[in-house]
Amino acid sequence: MTTFRQFFPVAPIEPSTIEQYAGQVPAEVVDLWRTHGAGFVGDGYFRLVDPARAAQMLDGVVGFPEKSTVLFTTALGDVVFHVNGTFMVIKFRYGVIDLVPTDRSFVDLAAMIEQPELRGSAFEWDPYPAAVANRQEGVPGFEQCYGFVPILALGGRPGPENLQLVGLYEHIAVITQMAGMPQLRGFLPTPDAGRT
Repeated sequence: MTTFRQFFPVAPIEPSTIEQYAGQVPAEVVDLWRTHGAGFVGDGYFRLVDPARAAQMLDGVVGFPEKSTVLFTTALGDVVFHVNGTFMVIKFRYGVIDLVPTDRSFVDLAAMIEQPELRGSAFEWDPYPAAVANRQEGVPGFEQCYGFVPILALGGRPGPENLQLVGLYEHIAVITQMAGMPQLRGFLPTPDAGRT
């Protein structure tokens, strides 16, 4: 069973929601939903989300393939989802979608999510650590994120001084409306640490 060393629950996930999505995701994800519910993983950069809530908030904004399930969001407005045995990461700020290599299991993905030292090239989380350390707001709320203002597609600069606290789903909607839907870039660079 997969679990996180540090997890800060926000809300339980309804049994009916778990039942609805259980057939679309690996068993380890279902275990996490039952054990943890929705909440912050470790330092709060990643958030395990209620898939029904995420689907509702992203409906009409993101054209997910059929049978897609949102698993995580990040404090920079990324979305990690699963579809047909593949994990994908949408990095709206860069306008890209990265595929997690198919030889990586959910356990591998969970290890990368939980360990900040593995996030650099894979999740491109800079300048988030500097923003959190130097801002009064600290870690954004569960349905908030730091967003670049102006967005990068409109000439914004990717420095911590250009990050503002914004609503997660609203920020995603603004980016997709102004810059279009992110496009497939390739495979997520994945370190070997945490391999199972």
